[in-house]
Amino acid sequence: MIVSGLFIAPTVFADVKFEKHTLVNGEATYWWARSHADVNQDGLQDFFVINDCANGGWLGWYETQADYGASKLHIIAETDPDGNEFAAGDLDSGDIDGDGDVDVITQVSEGEWVASHKPSKVYWYSNPEWKPYYIGTFPSFVKDFDLVDLNGDGLLDLVGTSFDARRLVVFRQDTPENWIKVADIYVHNLHEGQHVGDLDGDGDIDVVSTAFWFDNPGGDMSAAWRVRNIDPYWNSDEGRDWGYNATKIVCADIDDDGRDEVFISCSEKFRNLIAWYDLDPEDKDNWTRHEIGINSYAHTLQVGDVDGDGDLDVLSGNNGGQQWSHNSPVILFLYKDSENAWERWSEQQILTLEGAYNSYLVDVEGDGDLDFFRYAGHGAKDYELWINQGYE
Repeated sequence: MIVSGLFIAPTVFADVKFEKHTLVNGEATYWWARSHADVNQDGLQDFFVINDCANGGWLGWYETQADYGASKLHIIAETDPDGNEFAAGDLDSGDIDGDGDVDVITQVSEGEWVASHKPSKVYWYSNPEWKPYYIGTFPSFVKDFDLVDLNGDGLLDLVGTSFDARRLVVFRQDTPENWIKVADIYVHNLHEGQHVGDLDGDGDIDVVSTAFWFDNPGGDMSAAWRVRNIDPYWNSDEGRDWGYNATKIVCADIDDDGRDEVFISCSEKFRNLIAWYDLDPEDKDNWTRHEIGINSYAHTLQVGDVDGDGDLDVLSGNNGGQQWSHNSPVILFLYKDSENAWERWSEQQILTLEGAYNSYLVDVEGDGDLDFFRYAGHGAKDYELWINQGYE
């Protein structure tokens, strides 16, 4: 059951100011898959990238400079151990082997535009020697990855959504060299938009993909993962077109109840709503929808405290430069805790008609506020960093 919260045009709060820096100028090629982390432990957020996810390319990382000038490219691997190139819809990174530095996972593929239907291997590369280790094979091109400790054993596990196969796959890490596939779940309208969080407060990390909730069974995670539909509004399209049932998902605790809520936008066509959902702790099929605002083709959905007031805000942007999107605003929805729904969200347009595609919100320089990396559209050539300058 879905109960919709009231949406009324937002009030106006103070604007957050940003300063733009171009980190990569003219060199990006279909940079759909990126992950942000302090790779060299110098206190600045760097970023991993697969070049040319449309047709296959190299895996590397860019070193962010202290003056936010041109980032320095480091190639991790041109190909996998068998000579095949990389491509994915997403990347993720973390300390897989427990040695204190950041490793990266990657998918082997001829490219989403070339062979999205083929099974593809996934490896992780160990920092700093960048030695590859095989994790397993996904049934088709992976649109989303999350590298996270799903069962609380202190080891990072891997979950991914395969679009053409319409499957969610979970690999449990037993050791850095031994990964076990514990779930391979078919859902008819599964497409893209995946994130993780503890939705029901049971201590296990659950998975949300395409607005379907995959309830972690806990333990070794080999028991059945129950699948529930949060809201069919997001995943009821029939057909295999790339634009059907495409979402972006973030799990975060906006109401401080100890459980993660689910934020959703539509990343391609058909829907323009941005909303968050709160689960009834007494009924796992009962969600309340709270409407935040409107943005079409919203291929960026990020959640964090941007204005430093202790509340979670929302960054939304769409696939800039696409003929169907017409205009591509980047919007910051600022949240204020209020008893009145119409006073909760203020809409700030950061850019006009320029887009933000799979952009990422993070504290880049460690000063306590949130900045964001921006990629304008799936064919953009530049990569930017927008530094938070506070609000007025």
